[in-house]
Amino acid sequence: MTKYKILLIVCCIFFSCEDFLDEVPRSQKTTVGTSLVDAQQSVNGIYAFLRAPYNKSGYAKMVFSILEVSTGAMKPAIGTQDTDMEDAYKLIYSSSNSSASSFWSTYYSGIEAANIAIASIPAITDTELTPAISKALLGEAHFLRAYYYFELVQLFGDIPLNIVPSTSLEDGTLPKSSVQEVYETVILPDLLFAESAGLPNTSISGRVTNGAVKSLLAKVYLTMAGNPLNQTDKYALARDKAFEVITADWYNLFESDGSLTWFDKLNNPAFDNTGENIFMVQYEGGSIASSISTYFTPLGGEDITNQSLHFGGMEPEVDYINTYDASDLRGQNQGFFFNEFDGVTFNNSVYKYFYQEFRNSNGLSSKNVPLLRYADILLIYAEAQNEGSSADALAYEAVNSIRRRAGLAEVSGLSKAEFREEVWKQRFWEFPAEAGLIWFDQRRIGKFFNGSTFTDLVGSTLPNGSTFTVDNLYFPIPQNEVVLNPNLGD
Repeated sequence: MTKYKILLIVCCIFFSCEDFLDEVPRSQKTTVGTSLVDAQQSVNGIYAFLRAPYNKSGYAKMVFSILEVSTGAMKPAIGTQDTDMEDAYKLIYSSSNSSASSFWSTYYSGIEAANIAIASIPAITDTELTPAISKALLGEAHFLRAYYYFELVQLFGDIPLNIVPSTSLEDGTLPKSSVQEVYETVILPDLLFAESAGLPNTSISGRVTNGAVKSLLAKVYLTMAGNPLNQTDKYALARDKAFEVITADWYNLFESDGSLTWFDKLNNPAFDNTGENIFMVQYEGGSIASSISTYFTPLGGEDITNQSLHFGGMEPEVDYINTYDASDLRGQNQGFFFNEFDGVTFNNSVYKYFYQEFRNSNGLSSKNVPLLRYADILLIYAEAQNEGSSADALAYEAVNSIRRRAGLAEVSGLSKAEFREEVWKQRFWEFPAEAGLIWFDQRRIGKFFNGSTFTDLVGSTLPNGSTFTVDNLYFPIPQNEVVLNPNLGD
């Protein structure tokens, strides 16, 4: 925690009860009031901090880009003018990187908002706040706090841990807690609480659901089984939790049909919060517009859209595109990427967030950003089952469902090592430009895919010639935070 956050925190952004996307500035306070409405608004406000990494700022800056360009999959578009992304692309992980600092400050602000809600809601005596409503609201708050801590511990390693509202400047000088302590003290307990909170299994509202809780639990367990904790007993827990999600039949992969390809369902706001979209950052074009579609509108794309701004944002590396099989639909035009549209050609650009209606929307996009997708859960099950025992029929079906949809032949009869690498490859090809998933995978497995083989991450070289070192396993804690809290120094 930082000193400035302690007194200027986060319940300054609330949302109305009717629509938790509508921002209603209220006040700067450390309690949430005395009514059901106050309790609802305090939880609604925690969601706001999901957005910052996916909001364009400045000319063409997007915080999560520093993860994508550090993997060998993406690169900065020419003229983007984002020095933070340029440095990350060169594997220069500086404590002055403002995008890394934004991750830190935004997610800790979300944690503080969650701490306030979690501490205050049980004390509200309004009879309209029934025990069931109270527990469900607390479940959402616990999930969101767990998500923010999960992201932070993967990004920065050992970090300060606080699970109560900040009350004084001294709360801003907490020491670092170990990665293991963060998982065991807050991330797992929070998610287990949320799982018991009576949340709906699914919802098109964009709010936290039981399906999202179980999915994040599966992801957390798989991450704990890898670096740096290497708690291999967690593979079985990841498998079991992913199995619950899969067999519940709550979600399904998007598939192409007579009207739309599955890519056009993935990038179209009309399909957000449905199908395979388990949990997303929420936007609404009229009041809280998404900038991700604008950010990825290709340079030179003036003839395919009336948008006045064309940034390109990040582009796929040619070497990355070339790792896809020639028959893999994901690597072809209007798969996950495109370089031609309506006869107009341009640099390879990201198609994941570009959709027909956006072409005439005057820059107002409602495109949500996926944080948890069903394809991820299928591959989590496949990997965890293979590591904990051996690939079973469901594990093969999980992988093959991803392959079939991509236009690839099914696999069978693989050895344990071959199946492991097949899962890793599918993750590498399925999640470019998506919430830093490839970056997190590389740190978790300690491997880099060069297009033909997996090599140790440290010592591997990106297509641009930059070489991974141990200093690239985490981002350094932002220098401005260390100045405010010397306990964060090495």
